[in-house]
Amino acid sequence: MRFKQQPSDILKRLGIYEPEDIDLDLVAYSLNADVKRTALSDCEGNIIGTDEKAIITVSNDADPRRQRFSLGHELGHWVNDRGKNLTYRCDTNDMRQRSMSKDNFRQQKEVRANQFSAELMMPDHIMGRYLNNLDITTESVNYLANEFDVSRTSTAIRFVEVSDYPCMIACWDKTGNRRWFSRNAVVPDYIWPHTRIMQPREAFTLSNGLEVDADKWINSEGSENYSVVESIFSNGYDFLSLIWWKDESQLNLSN
Repeated sequence: MRFKQQPSDILKRLGIYEPEDIDLDLVAYSLNADVKRTALSDCEGNIIGTDEKAIITVSNDADPRRQRFSLGHELGHWVNDRGKNLTYRCDTNDMRQRSMSKDNFRQQKEVRANQFSAELMMPDHIMGRYLNNLDITTESVNYLANEFDVSRTSTAIRFVEVSDYPCMIACWDKTGNRRWFSRNAVVPDYIWPHTRIMQPREAFTLSNGLEVDADKWINSEGSENYSVVESIFSNGYDFLSLIWWKDESQLNLSN
């Protein structure tokens, strides 16, 4: 995704090369944005700005990792959407936007702000070093989430994006409907997860690196002929399935 300033470039200018040094308040200061934390009743964060100066407010009632993501999200608006009168009030739904709609300009900006926040907290020039051939499992997600002080959901999404292994993440509601999914560039675009899981209670048993039949998750033709490695966790309201083709040659069986 294209930004007016790349998150990694912003951090490099500040001399930030380790996850523990990613101080988003410092980043905001360097971008001429003041940060306030207070109770907010109708949003997770908001920003008011002009051409040169912005004030960002983040809900102090939220989990600390959520506050960090919200601050990164508002900085995404500041970097990419600034103008004479910049005003955004971003609620939980805005923070969950993952897929762009070509007809919804506001949603496109929210998706971009979410991606900016994820890359700011888990930048390419730092995160790549921490992958270290990690398996695509819940255990690896937990490790990275703790290292970068980010939620497991955001970590898993970014993990899939950055990993050199063929993998995918899908988010499902508790009734088995797919909310969204993301696959990395190694996985061909003809491979899709199911739109609905028919027996969600059985399918969403928490797991960590379990080999299963691919057609449990994958809707593409030929998925019954091979297996994938699944890891399933919950973020409290949805279930997320990490899907990893440990044997990359099996990707061709879905074509």
